[in-house]
Amino acid sequence: MFKTETLIAFALVAKHRSFTLAANAQGQTPMAMSKQVSQLEKRLAEPLFERSTRKIRLTQFGAEFLIRVHKILEQHDAIEHWLESRQGEFSGTLSLVTQSTQTFDETVFPWLAEFHQCYPNIELIFEVQENIIDINNNPYDIYWGIEEYLGMQHPALKRRSLWKAQLGIFASPDYLAKFGTPKTPDELKDHQMISHPHSDPSNALIVNKVANSQQREMDFVILDAPMKTVAGQSKFAVQGLGLINALVDNDDIKDYLATHQLVPVLQKYWYSSAEIYIYYHQVKLEQPKVRAFIDFFLSKRKYW
Repeated sequence: MFKTETLIAFALVAKHRSFTLAANAQGQTPMAMSKQVSQLEKRLAEPLFERSTRKIRLTQFGAEFLIRVHKILEQHDAIEHWLESRQGEFSGTLSLVTQSTQTFDETVFPWLAEFHQCYPNIELIFEVQENIIDINNNPYDIYWGIEEYLGMQHPALKRRSLWKAQLGIFASPDYLAKFGTPKTPDELKDHQMISHPHSDPSNALIVNKVANSQQREMDFVILDAPMKTVAGQSKFAVQGLGLINALVDNDDIKDYLATHQLVPVLQKYWYSSAEIYIYYHQVKLEQPKVRAFIDFFLSKRKYW
């Protein structure tokens, strides 16, 4: 059997890419952390890391082993939290990730004080990752506000619908003065857009082909996209650099519309079925901290 402490040491070194940072996180010395990893490599008869004077990185075997280690540690945590739940305790560290800070701003942060009052022993860690999320190498407890692509990539995840939103199209008055205001999607062929580099395809503007449609499946047109960015699309649009897709309820969009720095385009053809989900791992023993968080914030949906 592998010792849990040794597996945790390996996972921390893999996460931080540093024995020193991993040791600090675990309250140990770098030498002790290195010794545990070396003993594990000896047991496995294969190196887990490629070491140099400047950095370390996982070997291919190490990366494959890490996936299995995360699953073992998740089961270990689940047993501990199950035992805690039998005593009516909700504690531990809960890590969440989303692709946009706005998701947290609108759906979590306003009620954090109330949640903390209910569950004072749950420590929350919020992270934002704007590129594609790989759940094997980024093992969070909850993936919050991630759209449907994550469920298609990882069908073993459980999910709950958070809310549905309208995905609009916006541009600056200067841009429309230069390129013209399209009246139908067919008139978009000479236009350009500001896109997200991780979209697939990365130069697709989401727009229904039929006016006032409530369709569930997205339509899109392919446009030139001279500017691709993971953040700040609305700011670039204000500068007249192209059309953008954005959620209608986005606070930045509301502000730019109010000040006439952006205007809506092709409103009859906007996609109205953009659905946001909460994803979490499907396990036999669900961690009480996860269930407490999900139940609490799903009860707040009516305020979003």
